[in-house]
Amino acid sequence: MPLIKHSLATHCVPADLLAGAVPFSRPPRVGDLVVAEVLKVGRHTTVENRGGVATYLFPGDTIVGVFGNRYATDQYEAYVPDQAVAECDLLSAGGVCGEVVSRHASMAPPTRLRLLGLGCDGRGRPLNTRDFALPLLDGGDDRGEVILVVGSSMNAGKTTTAGTIVRALSRAGSTVAAAKVTGTASGKDGRYLGSCGARPMLDFTDAGFPSTYLASLDELLRVHRVLLSHLRAVHPDYIVLEVADGVVQRETRLLLDSAEFCRGIAHVLFAAGDSLSAATGVRLLRERGLPLRAVSGAVTQSELAMREVEEVTGVRCLGTEQMMAGELPGLLRGARPALSLVGAVGTNAFAPNGLAV
Repeated sequence: MPLIKHSLATHCVPADLLAGAVPFSRPPRVGDLVVAEVLKVGRHTTVENRGGVATYLFPGDTIVGVFGNRYATDQYEAYVPDQAVAECDLLSAGGVCGEVVSRHASMAPPTRLRLLGLGCDGRGRPLNTRDFALPLLDGGDDRGEVILVVGSSMNAGKTTTAGTIVRALSRAGSTVAAAKVTGTASGKDGRYLGSCGARPMLDFTDAGFPSTYLASLDELLRVHRVLLSHLRAVHPDYIVLEVADGVVQRETRLLLDSAEFCRGIAHVLFAAGDSLSAATGVRLLRERGLPLRAVSGAVTQSELAMREVEEVTGVRCLGTEQMMAGELPGLLRGARPALSLVGAVGTNAFAPNGLAV
């Protein structure tokens, strides 16, 4: 019998429930487990197992993945098929499967899969990750200041920023829990945040979603409530929440426009790739009245760019070194997000919202 490689995206489904595969009797749905054969190895040469360890893929391998959509401007745009199909693509190292409709120019074609059927239990019933989500915990308290990390785009440095926040606060003696609220199943970010000291570290897959792209606002808020209830259960001093992609991406916009989501946020850090995206992000966050404390992310790789950000936004720009040197805890305690704009780039060069006038 061939070795079956169970992917990370299936981790919330008890392993002993999977008994086999049944033919497609309906179009696949987000969260459906799928059993597939690797036809041709492409972009993803490995798939993460249920424990997050990368295992190599070879033609002829049998894997168990999960159907989901993907929105990744630097990688793939992909969707769950709207009908039963014979083949599909591997969309992430975490085992999310669907059909790629566009890709970044730098991306190799995806790894191609032949579908053997929907993963099912011993009674032949298809298994779906949504049926095995963590429950919403009742009661509890509101202890733990919530720090939200959002950014300008994919690869703007959000996870590095979130992890550095966790490390800096942990080194200062605080307890920190963390969660990634949106994204596509992959173990890398969770491993990084856990390595930085987040206890516990959860993400949307624990709430039953292999990917959150095209989830409704109600579904996104449910993910947020569930994750937050489990993080609060350990009574941390701080809770770090990361939202994937950029502030103009659909799910991020839905959450930032939600009064429920924003209500409990005590601090916001914005990860940007350059000063122009920082200025736009600062404006969008200020328009929503969010408590912006600092800009961080990939832009902090240049001291000159950091000064430029502070000049055009009036907001402190913090890199890894500054956070780890103790500036972050002091900034959060003082909760003073803005620098003086007087004389920033000449008299009245920028309006208070960071836009040129």
